[in-house]
Amino acid sequence: MAIQKLLLALACVIQPIISHAIPSQEKRYGPADAISTVELPYIREYFYSGGKYADDGSGEGTHIFKEQMYVEQLTPRTGTIKKYPVVLIHGAAQSGTNWLNKPDGGRGWASAFLEQGYTVYIVDQTLRGRSPWQPDNGTMITISAEQAEKQFTAVQDYNLWPQAKFHTQWPGSGRIGDPIFDTFYATQMQYLNQTPYQQSTIQNAGAALLDRIGKPVILFGHSQAGPYPLLIADKRPHLVRAIVGLEPSGPPFKDAIFDTNPARVWGVSDIPFTYDPPITDPSQLVKVEHPAPSSDFVPCILQAESPPPRKLINLVDIPIIVLTTQASYHSTYDYCTVEYWKQAGIKDVTHLELAKVGIKGNAHMVFMEKNSDVVQAEIERRISKFE
Repeated sequence: MAIQKLLLALACVIQPIISHAIPSQEKRYGPADAISTVELPYIREYFYSGGKYADDGSGEGTHIFKEQMYVEQLTPRTGTIKKYPVVLIHGAAQSGTNWLNKPDGGRGWASAFLEQGYTVYIVDQTLRGRSPWQPDNGTMITISAEQAEKQFTAVQDYNLWPQAKFHTQWPGSGRIGDPIFDTFYATQMQYLNQTPYQQSTIQNAGAALLDRIGKPVILFGHSQAGPYPLLIADKRPHLVRAIVGLEPSGPPFKDAIFDTNPARVWGVSDIPFTYDPPITDPSQLVKVEHPAPSSDFVPCILQAESPPPRKLINLVDIPIIVLTTQASYHSTYDYCTVEYWKQAGIKDVTHLELAKVGIKGNAHMVFMEKNSDVVQAEIERRISKFE
């Protein structure tokens, strides 16, 4: 009897410890409105990839190091169980902090990937954050708090595109003075207003990163960083297992929604891709405009069918997933980017429209929103098939 009482007492002590140490599925992934803060222990390292010495312009023959990229490597303490690491590249005005934790205090996607057994690489884009900017690199710009409200956090209040009214997943009001918005906006960074140079430095530093990792990875790029995984893969196709474009920069050849200026002269980038048949100038891409399917979308500029569309020859065998949320401005034109990549010969392009798989209410900063774990789990379910 005494032994039974002792065992019962031990069970009362041990059970809460086990419950805390091994979080339930509900604690990890839902409900969608819950703030998930459970972290898996991990090992962190950092290093810089790419870069080069250059004259510092002083006239004294002295040098600086420039165009290097900060990289943070996170590895589960118990070791990885996934074959392919993930590399997370943030968008304009952001930094690698996007993936660490959310403005509402919840954990970020890096934590979820670690728990699922991935090694995670997080970068600060070249010339941003912990990746040094040099005075001769060019002019820096940033976004205003009001711009962040209109484009990211309170889009439903402005209705600048038809789908904006569906936005429900940002925590808090998404407006100046709301503590969660203020926390988010405090993270916004200056960034270089020279897109071709930015893309070129990322391509070089990204290729150097993949060389260092030494095995195929899954590359993620958000927004401004949408072309970066493809540009890196164009240099190192054998080191890229798959690409995930999180509302990647687009649409091809021309801006939409906020302006209609020419952009991305090489299709989905501002610097050269390897096309087949080869070209030496983007004007050699023969283009045609296709009407929008409805007033909820913008027209697409794609390659013409005659002559036959040129192929992105180094990318044709790399699977691409393009994620589009229900309420973002990208919902008006990501379909154009998807069609461009298919037309350019990429064999496996999946357009993951979240609303069509029952994940609703998100906008452009989807990985910071209330249901971010649900979205991440849907992506992971798909990329795990590449194992």
